[in-house]
Amino acid sequence: MQIADRVLTEDPLVKLIQRNNFVGWVFDLDYDTALVMTNDLWKSRSGGVPHNCFLVACSFDPDQFSAASFEDKEVVLLRVVGSANLPQDDDIIRTKIDGYQSQTGTFGASAIRPYDDITQNQMQFDGLKCRVLGTFYTDTEGTLRLGSDLETFTNAVRLNVYRPRAAALKIIVNHVDPMRQKAAEDEAQRLGIVKELQPFPIGTVRYTSTDRLHRRDETDRVQVHIQPSDFLARRTAVLGMTRTGKSNMVKQTVSVVKRVADQSGVRIGQLIYDLNGEYANANQDDKGAISEVYTEEVVRYRMVETEGFEQLQNNFYLQVAEGFATIRRLLGDKIEGAGDVSTFLGMSLDEPDPEERGAHCRWQVRVAAYQALLRQAEFAPPEHFRVRFPANADVRAAVSAAVRTADTGPAADLPDPSRGLSLEQARDWFLAARKANKGSPLRSKGAQGDWLDAATKAILNMIANKNDNDAYINGWKVLQPAREYHSPRRQQEVGDEIYRHLVDGRIVILDLSVGEPELKERLSEQIARGVFERNMLAYTKGNVPPHIVVYIEEAHNLIGEKAELSTTWPRLAKEGAKYRIALVYATQEVSSVHPNILANTENWFVTHLNNEREVQVLSRFYDFSDFSRSLIRAQDVGFARVKTLSAPFVIPVQIDKFEPEAERARAEVARASRAHKK
Repeated sequence: MQIADRVLTEDPLVKLIQRNNFVGWVFDLDYDTALVMTNDLWKSRSGGVPHNCFLVACSFDPDQFSAASFEDKEVVLLRVVGSANLPQDDDIIRTKIDGYQSQTGTFGASAIRPYDDITQNQMQFDGLKCRVLGTFYTDTEGTLRLGSDLETFTNAVRLNVYRPRAAALKIIVNHVDPMRQKAAEDEAQRLGIVKELQPFPIGTVRYTSTDRLHRRDETDRVQVHIQPSDFLARRTAVLGMTRTGKSNMVKQTVSVVKRVADQSGVRIGQLIYDLNGEYANANQDDKGAISEVYTEEVVRYRMVETEGFEQLQNNFYLQVAEGFATIRRLLGDKIEGAGDVSTFLGMSLDEPDPEERGAHCRWQVRVAAYQALLRQAEFAPPEHFRVRFPANADVRAAVSAAVRTADTGPAADLPDPSRGLSLEQARDWFLAARKANKGSPLRSKGAQGDWLDAATKAILNMIANKNDNDAYINGWKVLQPAREYHSPRRQQEVGDEIYRHLVDGRIVILDLSVGEPELKERLSEQIARGVFERNMLAYTKGNVPPHIVVYIEEAHNLIGEKAELSTTWPRLAKEGAKYRIALVYATQEVSSVHPNILANTENWFVTHLNNEREVQVLSRFYDFSDFSRSLIRAQDVGFARVKTLSAPFVIPVQIDKFEPEAERARAEVARASRAHKK
């Protein structure tokens, strides 16, 4: 080979062609499909040709690349999707049947050879049907590029076909178009990430469940890398049946995002909706919970009081509307009729406009009565909690008069509630107000309407456990099942506290493995809505929203296909990227996820699906239709078909097992580095 030729063979296209892995020739080609004639011997020499494997086709001689014409200097990328018939196949089948009929031994050990050498050779040829994935070529600067189609084709040109392995396969599965790479770098800078982020290994190429031949040694286990920036302000789907590796993939994603944060120095908050408690707690199936790997960066929440967990419950005395919504959700389906409890559940504790003084004053009285009812129902109050509400002199005088008796004589006036009452004092005050109101309705001088509205009167009856006729009712006792959802220690609304942790770049895990399903759904949506609205508010004010990644397990329970487009989850999926919110959702029911969310998903990790309906939904996206058969058949744990934002096509990958010890050690090094810089 001449020196000039040797220099020119450094062209990236030549690295894709491996002479030893020749598998045949293209005998039919159009813009979408290529039919390849191959031979048993060639397939054997190349390590087999598995279903869904990559092939490359070219017309140039890699050892004489400089002699190739300009038109021939390209490589067509193919994927094997099935077999193809050759014109002589019917004759070959007849010959085989004749041969079998003449056999005298089970293993063909008869003295007479059934076929001559020429026929034996003819039988070794068969066809492959391939999908055209695109065309590799080099630009004027010598940079390797991949077009997603064929620009043209010529039937008269002979295209040699090879199965790429090792180094050649590594180039193919890790190729990122330079223009997309530049766009990703610009996007990273826009997101505040100025340091170059290195690709992260996620697994190795695996074509089929049976991997005896095509992955028989380490050189055939080609690593697949993903671009970390693909997961920031993007949507990622982790799809597959239970116990096929979804949780492992989510843990890998958490670690990728954590590495991005550590490498770039940018705070990235991560919010994990842990429906089964597997990220917040260690278990036998998944060694190494996220909370045990990132011990100093994780904050865990639960709906019931548990050591090591922050309380996910709100303080019903302070977060009045949220607490009352919880009570209503718990009791709403259990209470029937038009009694005081039904009136209580139908009221509103939303604050009216303070400019509407009459309505606002009645709201203050109603809230204070509600807080006294909570105390009567044995909801533990915060320390030193005081109740305040307005009551003018006329009302105070009438209430004080109601507690005077003939035996005791004149009693001291009850304290002015506007100056503050203990909860016990408030309870007694309202019971006296109930008594006073029975004679003639309490009224404020000059005010329109009664001082006690219907909702407040129902609350007072519940405190007294009596209706308007003084007949016994369960009253405050019906509220007691809601006590476990109340936390007297919480001073801040839980959504505000969680958001503050996310802004600080922490990993927040909501352990939703305990609690009422409906409440978990409502609380999940409430927190997600708070994150979305706070980031949106920052954006609309011209500020830079914090980076946040939201993870949802069993996503079909939270973001169903019938959800309204104006509700939180579809909005977060559709608009979240603009506000620097990424969404990672995992589910086994592809068809149950809202179509709007599927349509806006950039990254896909798909393992085994067990029915055609789910596969059909998936097949509408990218080139997943090529994997329809293997997705149903192959049930191997961690065997995924991966499409990321930067990857131009789906890649079959055996996902690496999340290694908690290795990731824990890396996190400790990163933590020490940050401490040293401070």
